[in-house]
Amino acid sequence: ASWEAVMDLGRTAGEGARTDRALMELVAANLVELQGDRYGLHDLVRAFARQHVQPGSDGETADIERATVRQVLEHQLHNVRACDRVLDHERTLPIGEPERVTVTDPAEPGQAMAFLDGEYPSVQRGIRLAIGQGIERYKWLLSMALVTYQWRRHLLDDALKNLRYAADAAESAAAPVDCAMVHRMLAGTQWRLGKYDSAVGHLRRAVRLSQEDHSEEGRLSLARSLHRLGITLRKQGDWIGAEEALFQALELCREVFDAVGEAATLNALGALHHDRGDHEQALRRCADALAVVERTVERSGLADVLFTLAKVNLARSERDEAVSLYQRACDIYREQENWPNEDKARLLFADVLLSAGKSEEAVRELERVIVLRELMGGEGVREVRELLEGLR
Repeated sequence: ASWEAVMDLGRTAGEGARTDRALMELVAANLVELQGDRYGLHDLVRAFARQHVQPGSDGETADIERATVRQVLEHQLHNVRACDRVLDHERTLPIGEPERVTVTDPAEPGQAMAFLDGEYPSVQRGIRLAIGQGIERYKWLLSMALVTYQWRRHLLDDALKNLRYAADAAESAAAPVDCAMVHRMLAGTQWRLGKYDSAVGHLRRAVRLSQEDHSEEGRLSLARSLHRLGITLRKQGDWIGAEEALFQALELCREVFDAVGEAATLNALGALHHDRGDHEQALRRCADALAVVERTVERSGLADVLFTLAKVNLARSERDEAVSLYQRACDIYREQENWPNEDKARLLFADVLLSAGKSEEAVRELERVIVLRELMGGEGVREVRELLEGLR
């Protein structure tokens, strides 16, 4: 745990507790270990405490345990959510304001991702604790606040496991639109794993849940659910179903003035026209998407539009424009620390550079792809190395 987390944990001892002094005494006595800037118990100390230390009567022990667990999870929830707000400006979670916890304040995505890199193992243990003790609030909200980070770090198996528990908790504890959001995140994880049939099932569930709420919030949830359904049906080759869902999403986005959603939906329609070979219509849709997203602060959405536009321009034999667009998209994905999207974009960018005779630039892109794939576990590194060897 970090210093801030330990100080927040000490708040359960009540006013007047000198948590900082107690921590230093425990470190000096080798009962708490300091590794880098994090504190923890040695396994032997933890085992001894579990066997021998009894805070009081059984009732008092249970009260202390509940208060401790809640304080740990509340600290984690608000800090993860503070980072998630920087990574995804659009998602809202019914968490409430922090009470008696210290919360980080990252200024940009790199800081948010770096904070979560350090906290991730601890937060994963927190989620397991919430699941093991059946604490619904943290079981689904902590998992949801963490999922953007997991997507960008390609930690999809962890995300899928967490979100399955989150969906069960949300079905019983959350409002329909919040439950729909969990199903969208589950679908998004399965989409990234290539499990489109499962993703469609969760998205149809999200659509039905959203339709239960006739407020503006419900219509926004429905728009987002239909947009994601549309892009998933496109992956399955169901162009008619995809177009129908996307047109419904576009109408709803405009009704509720969701510019980010409107741009994403226009971009999806552009990608659909590109699939069909209608490059003129694809270009118009993507140009409309670009005009909308540039009026927002949404950087990830901007990168997505630039990426689609690059593919469309390449299909129209406008290679110089495609090169410029790919470069811009790659730079934003890197700025956002979105490793999977950067990997995909740079690999395609390298291919375009090779076709333009710019082999040295292509080599630099492929070297970055290798770095990204090694960071994400190493899958596909050998193929890129072989490609590089053929260029050198």
